[in-house]
Amino acid sequence: MHQTTLWQKADVVARRCVPMTMTVFFLLFSMVPMHLPGVPSMAPMYTLMAVYFWSVYRADSFGYGAAFAIGVLEDLLIGTPLGSTALTLLLCQWVVFNQQKFFSNRPFPEVWLAFSVVAIGAGLLRWVCTGLIGSGSFPPIGDAVGAIILTIVTYPIIGWLMARAQMKLMVPT
Repeated sequence: MHQTTLWQKADVVARRCVPMTMTVFFLLFSMVPMHLPGVPSMAPMYTLMAVYFWSVYRADSFGYGAAFAIGVLEDLLIGTPLGSTALTLLLCQWVVFNQQKFFSNRPFPEVWLAFSVVAIGAGLLRWVCTGLIGSGSFPPIGDAVGAIILTIVTYPIIGWLMARAQMKLMVPT
């Protein structure tokens, strides 16, 4: 009979934590100020990209609880209305989970196009939540549109990084 050692168990746990760990990393990365002259302060929705990616490619390792926790943590850290990011991430994940048949074995351009639709919906939902729940006034729509565009354009790079991590860190050697 084969017994699992403590190191083997730790290895399995560490591999299962890759999606959550990377998503937290992207959340923290999103908080780094990117001051570019003449460019308004807007950032891509990195956590949305991560939740979408892991929901498409590793749904077994990234459930609703993880998306909710990341969303609440992001709201607390960046000061958006509590629950707005969690709602956005959960809806993104729900859409992906309910369309698993569509995502199965699709080429990247189709997955990216689907992400674009999700990103537009998520960006508008965050804008509405911020306007209704937040300060009582809606932020400029141009900032939301800019963030949506940055998110869509940045997704291939972030997706590639997560795919590399999945291949290198999640597959047992």
